[in-house]
Amino acid sequence: MGARISRLVCRTVAVCALLAGLAAYTNHVTQPCTRAEIGAVGMCVPIALEG
Repeated sequence: MGARISRLVCRTVAVCALLAGLAAYTNHVTQPCTRAEIGAVGMCVPIALEG
């Protein structure tokens, strides 16, 4: 019984990691950062260009 639970947990973690990677890639492609922002995978933070 313990082996079945372990396999279920491993599969669940693998599927979640795959879906998270796919979501991050899709977000990065569809919402890239602009020149006034810095970040990755669509999570952009505005940067000040004052000098």
